[in-house]
Amino acid sequence: MSSIREVAKLAGVSVGSVSRYLNGQQLKAANMEKIAAAVKELDYKENIIAKGLKNNRSFSVGLLMNSISSQFGAETVSAIEGVMEENGYSILLSGFKGDVSMVDKKLDYLMQHAVDGLIVFMSEQDWDGMERLAELDIPVLTINSPAQLPGVDRIRVEDRKSVNEVVTYFIEAGHRKIGILAAPQNDFVARERLAGAENATAAHPEVQLLTAVGDYSRSSGYKGAQELLAEGITALLVTNYNMAMGALEYLQASGDPRGSQLLLAHYDYTSEMAKLRNDRIIIKAPTKKIGKLCAERLLVRMNDTSLTETASLSVENEIFGIPGR
Repeated sequence: MSSIREVAKLAGVSVGSVSRYLNGQQLKAANMEKIAAAVKELDYKENIIAKGLKNNRSFSVGLLMNSISSQFGAETVSAIEGVMEENGYSILLSGFKGDVSMVDKKLDYLMQHAVDGLIVFMSEQDWDGMERLAELDIPVLTINSPAQLPGVDRIRVEDRKSVNEVVTYFIEAGHRKIGILAAPQNDFVARERLAGAENATAAHPEVQLLTAVGDYSRSSGYKGAQELLAEGITALLVTNYNMAMGALEYLQASGDPRGSQLLLAHYDYTSEMAKLRNDRIIIKAPTKKIGKLCAERLLVRMNDTSLTETASLSVENEIFGIPGR
């Protein structure tokens, strides 16, 4: 009996391309022709249909996301897709763009396409139907969700711990007026990051934590840095990449001598630049590791339907720029 890998090899395409073709998705015309020829030559089509009918599986995985366009989401999805393709699965994306009123509709869409498993990028607590995830008859995994639902696996990034470590370093370095530029607090991840700073300063009454809240935009980062610097801070942590870029623009444009002495830390997407910078501290989520862990855990659940144990896994951020770390 031929395998999906043999079809991919004969057609000269990836395993994922073959999987998407067999699931009825549109590919480049040339690739579809090559796959069709390989399927026919290897008599693979009948085999995969029989397998799917026998096991009642579609060999596809659903991804329900807040923002498909975010770099964190894009990099994590890429890693998930890579692992799934290697195992003969395609992925089906559905985004709700921050509008939680659309979640039920988007979830219905994925379930109507008979996905074998579901990964949910959900950091909001105000979706009233969150418990619905525990009622689905397929394996479900959430990323950065505040809720631990019965039967639903969860992967969380240790943002609170990372921010705590950075602010603790600020304090140990002698800073007594520390600024934090936070994201809107209706988001679970944003709350975790602010809580990390608050936890670090709680045991140090001599330290003042000054907070400004932005809206994820560069302009809010610019204004937040201006506001906090005027308060006399000597160290600043920015909890979002776009706001960090705005803060840097203010520091470069203002000409304020206090800005040149400021100890800066911020979240960033790349580790390559972080290794080259010695003028700031950078926190980076290991998106490839997160995506790989998500995919591998979901595959375990999909391949063993008798498994009832729920996993709650954590992933630590990478931190660059703290001496000796």
